[in-house]
Amino acid sequence: MDVWMGLLGSVLVAGAAYSKRSLTVSGAAAAVVLGTLMYSLGSAAWFGTLIAFFVASTLLSKYKHKRKAAIESGYAKSGNRDAGQVAANGGLGLLLCIGSAFAPHPAWWAAFVGVMAAVTADTWATEIGGLSRTAPRSILTGRKVAPGTSGGVTALGLLATCAGGLFIG
Repeated sequence: MDVWMGLLGSVLVAGAAYSKRSLTVSGAAAAVVLGTLMYSLGSAAWFGTLIAFFVASTLLSKYKHKRKAAIESGYAKSGNRDAGQVAANGGLGLLLCIGSAFAPHPAWWAAFVGVMAAVTADTWATEIGGLSRTAPRSILTGRKVAPGTSGGVTALGLLATCAGGLFIG
């Protein structure tokens, strides 16, 4: 029964995200597989944590979309997530869920929550930090860098990082 519940929930969420152009076809397919496995091998808590990340992050990607559009042209990724991005954000979490299914221990859940907090923090930093009115600075050199540059941070982005991690935690 858990497989069917996971499949139904995943199809509904991925279908809605695809219809809103938040997921590509490959992203929607990957999300259905990821969500179904997460629910059927884990539980509603594992699935719900994944969905909380996805829904909140998707809403943030749509927030002030027009303002971010010019900046996002320099980003490696865009607002619609493909299978690679679904795997990057949920793949390690799925591996932890699989580990928990075959060798149950509370450490799997703790690691999963940590991973999901990290991917949420990273996503929120990009989505909110990109709205900063101050130029980002390189985390390595402290010099100003163009928005969207890997390793570029702003105070707003750092606050978003904390908020994203706390949201999942």
